[in-house]
Amino acid sequence: MKRKLVISLCALLMSSAAMAQEGSASVSLIDRVKKYADASEVHGVDTNYIKVPDRPWQVSVKSRVAQTDLQMHSSVDGGELLDGQGMMPLIMGVGDMATSPRIRTRVSTAMGVKVGYKGISVGYSFPVSGDKEQNFTFETTGNRYSVNLRWHKFKTDEAKVRYAGAAKVRWLESFDEETGDVAFTDWSEPISWSETYKEKFASPVTIQTLIFDGFYIFNHRKFSYAAAYNQETVQVRSAGSPIAGVMGYYADFKYNEDRNADLIYAMDNIGRLRHYQLGVGAGYAYNYVPAKGWLIHGMVMPMLTLLNRTKVNTYKSNFKDVSQYHLLELVLSEEEDAEYPDVSDEYKIESTGANSHSNRLALNYTARASVTYNWDRYFVNVNGQFNNFNYRHNAMHGHLNDWYVNASVGVRF
Repeated sequence: MKRKLVISLCALLMSSAAMAQEGSASVSLIDRVKKYADASEVHGVDTNYIKVPDRPWQVSVKSRVAQTDLQMHSSVDGGELLDGQGMMPLIMGVGDMATSPRIRTRVSTAMGVKVGYKGISVGYSFPVSGDKEQNFTFETTGNRYSVNLRWHKFKTDEAKVRYAGAAKVRWLESFDEETGDVAFTDWSEPISWSETYKEKFASPVTIQTLIFDGFYIFNHRKFSYAAAYNQETVQVRSAGSPIAGVMGYYADFKYNEDRNADLIYAMDNIGRLRHYQLGVGAGYAYNYVPAKGWLIHGMVMPMLTLLNRTKVNTYKSNFKDVSQYHLLELVLSEEEDAEYPDVSDEYKIESTGANSHSNRLALNYTARASVTYNWDRYFVNVNGQFNNFNYRHNAMHGHLNDWYVNASVGVRF
């Protein structure tokens, strides 16, 4: 029963059409998946370098620490925001005003379970501390290839934001109450600023990523990728291999709430950004066996992004009017310690549509490392991965760095 349960779970992930089948069809599906798992079993290897355990099942309990670092940058016309007229007669922006939020999640900790049968494994982890992220992984590995799928979702309401720009100021020189005529001093020389503050968003930002990668292993007779990551095999002698791969990446940054009108304005009126990438690359992986039972693995692969597309949802808002009104109140206030109030409840946004465009070719990369110790039936493993992705849309651009480290204790049966 345990075996059929796990194979059924794998089957649900690989075939949405098959998920709807019932009765004898589901049994047939299990048979097909088992046949696929048996076909993916490592064979044709040099047994002086790679050993295949007699027990095909692996179950492990794992812990995970992870962090996501999202850097965004955008600029707006300072003269459009602070125009020196109307409700803002004392301040006039000069050149571009840049806003650069950096969303770095707290290092999160999660616990989970991973179940594998020969070359197929599935895992799920749930949060224990840090950001309440969710993660799901699916892997299928043979002696010639490896395919991995990872989904990650989290929310955050905090960021470090750098503001940079310049503005001219002037002061009220005279005011004629009878005629209403106003006279100002001359504009000052531009005053520049570049400051970084830790801020909370009025509404949380939701971020989802989906990463797919597949590798082809050229030296598959002597080098085993599976030995480092799902313990399907055991590497008994050091060996390396050139590898070629493909990587797909999807990210969804969403903050299109009324209370985030200030952030939307600063981000070139973008309230949601979805980014798609598909790249190919080549690199090298090496398994080092310093002593019996031990395995130290490392892999680096630069990726050339061939498909690099961004879709955005844009919005207009009352942010400028609301902010200018309250800034003028602050300037005219006679209170020495007056502070700019929280006015996010006054913001309103309205959709102006969606558009998408293709970006230039980009160079990203992925790097992985793993340490494993094997006994006859039991194993311990620590592995980690680092990914870097870049994106751009008109005046908005940035990058996302994503890393994690997994530690697991498992048994074969």
